[in-house]
Amino acid sequence: MFLRIGPSVQWITATLHTVERKTIRDITIYPFDALPETIEQAVCEEWRELDRLLVQFGTSRSIRPRVAYVAENEGRDMRDYVPSLLPELTRRGLVDLIEVAH
Repeated sequence: MFLRIGPSVQWITATLHTVERKTIRDITIYPFDALPETIEQAVCEEWRELDRLLVQFGTSRSIRPRVAYVAENEGRDMRDYVPSLLPELTRRGLVDLIEVAH
């Protein structure tokens, strides 16, 4: 479980690379304000790298990652941005979006 992460996700990718895959049962990410139009190109690349790694977990280990978000009453919330941040995972239907309370 990765709680309240900032825009940079490089540490998540590094952590997942070092953990034995057979010991991971599930992956839940709680992003915090990691909106695509407000993050640098380098950070966007970090998300693409994480996307590729999570697709590998989804296809080779049948681990379906979850991305938690807080629903906003007005405007867009993280649910709207997940397809931009994790495009391949979303396209393949390998991610679950879960709404959490404030």
